[in-house]
Amino acid sequence: MDARAIREVIIQGLQTGAVAEASHVDFHDAFLDGTRDCTIVSLDMDSLAKMELCIAIEVGTGVSLAPEELDRYATLAALVAGIEERSRA
Repeated sequence: MDARAIREVIIQGLQTGAVAEASHVDFHDAFLDGTRDCTIVSLDMDSLAKMELCIAIEVGTGVSLAPEELDRYATLAALVAGIEERSRA
């Protein structure tokens, strides 16, 4: 699975979890293109949003993540790279 497809899955999960940043068109488009990143902490996700993101990742990529594992990744780009790596294993 390529990085753009993973980014699409992440955006869907963030939108499902009602994370405000994900609904901004400028962020959405730039993130999909790989020209914008943000820290996971800055998204200010509650536990439900983290769970929605993890569910979207598992359904969309086959990679299973527990919500607490999201804290291992400083940025969304690092999360994308981690999912790419795990999906190859």
